[in-house]
Amino acid sequence: MELKRLALPLAAAVLALALWLAWLWQPERQVRLHTQTLLQAIESRHWSKVEALLADSYADRWGHDKAFVLEGLRQAFGGFVFLTIEHREAGSVLLAGRSVEQVKISGQGNMVAQFVMTRVNELGEPFTFAWRKREGGPWAWELIGVDHPRLNPGEMPQL
Repeated sequence: MELKRLALPLAAAVLALALWLAWLWQPERQVRLHTQTLLQAIESRHWSKVEALLADSYADRWGHDKAFVLEGLRQAFGGFVFLTIEHREAGSVLLAGRSVEQVKISGQGNMVAQFVMTRVNELGEPFTFAWRKREGGPWAWELIGVDHPRLNPGEMPQL
């Protein structure tokens, strides 16, 4: 008798969970969440999390690979004592695994940190983050590239 009384609420809870997961695992939402997670990991300088989010095949138009990007991020953001990365979606280009984000950096740090903050903030236009779904479930996405229209290959620092 007790089981029959609990069956309807239990079925409703399972249905609600299934609907919530279907909503959460939509590709557009996953791209948005992964971009947010990446920027938060950079902000907190949690490099192992950043590394886990980058695809082994990461490549951008500047010829950078995963190892270069990780080392560059460590050098560029390691000089911050305090760091805040604000971002907001700057377009509806969430199709095909792309997120377009306006990024603003604030904080305190050494000369490299101040240069990075000034340069990023003066760009004005948003960054495009390209993601690819991996095997392993609807939540498994990896960053395959980043682009910005105002950053030219000649401007990119070589370590």
